[in-house]
Amino acid sequence: MIRKTILALGVSMLAVPAVAEIHANDVQSMMRVFQSEGYLVSQTFDSTGDPMLEGKIDGTPYRVLFYGCGDNHDACTTIQFKAGYDLTSGMSLDRVNAWNRDKRFGKVYLDDEMDPFIEYNVNLFGGVTDTNFADTIDWWRVVMGEFEKYIGW
Repeated sequence: MIRKTILALGVSMLAVPAVAEIHANDVQSMMRVFQSEGYLVSQTFDSTGDPMLEGKIDGTPYRVLFYGCGDNHDACTTIQFKAGYDLTSGMSLDRVNAWNRDKRFGKVYLDDEMDPFIEYNVNLFGGVTDTNFADTIDWWRVVMGEFEKYIGW
């Protein structure tokens, strides 16, 4: 009886349907998840020909950049969410360092005018589920919102 139960469990585990996966080279699937979460996003390309997504969250424009794409601009392995903020007086290095030290998500740096950019890197090598990617989008929304409060945007 125990062997039959173990065998039945093993067979039933094989019958579990495959879970949809999002890979960094599957731009259309990413766009579908953004749209299912209520965000408008469009596909463009960066200066090297790699895919890029552009959208807005709570009125703030952002980009999703693709990395590790190879010579044919496919087979990408990672993405990076990125937003920049044009501040009247820029941002001090002390405030940037404090953010980077105290916050777990969202790396900040300054451009040549001392305006801050925030980035959020995501490894998609091997794929993630739609649910995981939707959660990643929500994390990006939260990081952007926290950073905007931090800089008084």
